[in-house]
Amino acid sequence: MDKVFSYDLFVSYSTHNRELAEYIVSRIEARGARCFIAPRDLATGMEYASEIVRGIDSSWAVLLIFSSDSDRSAYVLREINSAVSRNKTIIPLRIENFLPSGAMEFYLGPTHWLDAFPEVLDVHLEQILSIVEGLRARYVPQERSAVRVAGPEVLDIPDAIARLGITYRQISMRAIELDFLIVSPGRETQESEIEQTYEEWKGITDYSDAGGVLVERDEMIGYCDFYPLGEEAYAQLMRGKVLVQPDMIELYELGGTFCGYIAMMAVDPALVSQERFLLLFDWMVGRIRRWREKGIFFDKIGAEAYAPLLEKFLKRFGFVCVGKNADGGRLYETSMRRLAENAVFCRRYADAQELARGE
Repeated sequence: MDKVFSYDLFVSYSTHNRELAEYIVSRIEARGARCFIAPRDLATGMEYASEIVRGIDSSWAVLLIFSSDSDRSAYVLREINSAVSRNKTIIPLRIENFLPSGAMEFYLGPTHWLDAFPEVLDVHLEQILSIVEGLRARYVPQERSAVRVAGPEVLDIPDAIARLGITYRQISMRAIELDFLIVSPGRETQESEIEQTYEEWKGITDYSDAGGVLVERDEMIGYCDFYPLGEEAYAQLMRGKVLVQPDMIELYELGGTFCGYIAMMAVDPALVSQERFLLLFDWMVGRIRRWREKGIFFDKIGAEAYAPLLEKFLKRFGFVCVGKNADGGRLYETSMRRLAENAVFCRRYADAQELARGE
């Protein structure tokens, strides 16, 4: 089935530049093109994040209204992350004499800029529309290839890279998008500063065996990150003041007893089901088994939860809610000993008592 492009352009902008963004859209649409711009084109009753992803996916290109404000905006960065992960052409329209920094510079790379300061002129709009027309002219529908992983199945990250023919970068960018859909389904009233970027994810590549990818029909629809931490880092996270960082993860291959931390257990909100969450739990317990064989043990287990269904599973397995983190996720805690005493957990995992034994 050929892909449907409902829009010529998805317009990404900071709310601080809304008036100019809407003015640009009105001038582009007066020329016959169709734009997706929030909040105008959000479907009533739908979550903000899922509508943004839909708009990006169904557009020929993304028009980035770039300014110092958009450079700092977490929402704009997430939109650009989704655009890059879908191989969308990004057209940066620079409305002030300001260059991208940090994560935004990484995503945009050596992009050709359209400088539209001190004002947006007709020539800029014609250049934008010319780029879209070029995309239309060169478009060749892709033939659907044979499915490699029917799933649903959770793969270790190295296996996912090998079997799906994708890169760690693609996995990371999809994970960031899933976080956007799950952690920030509705837009806040004020712009938030950049919270999570691919640059931060790159720091976790040395711990790729601590992550599992939920795959269905070759699509990554969820993932789980389960990290061995020291007592101090674990205590910081459970106080809810910080989010997990690469330097918090221990050198677990040396063996020993650690605190386990479920930094994320995510399923695409459109595909949430009990079966899919259980597959992620099965992967995590399997990882604990494999680590145990290498002399890596766990005492306390903490978890961040953003989905109501995940919270239900945590509670049934005996986790106790101890607070919230900086992203608004609920923090849950248990221990391997308490898991071994939980009838529901033991019914699912017959070797629970063995897994609870320490060094």
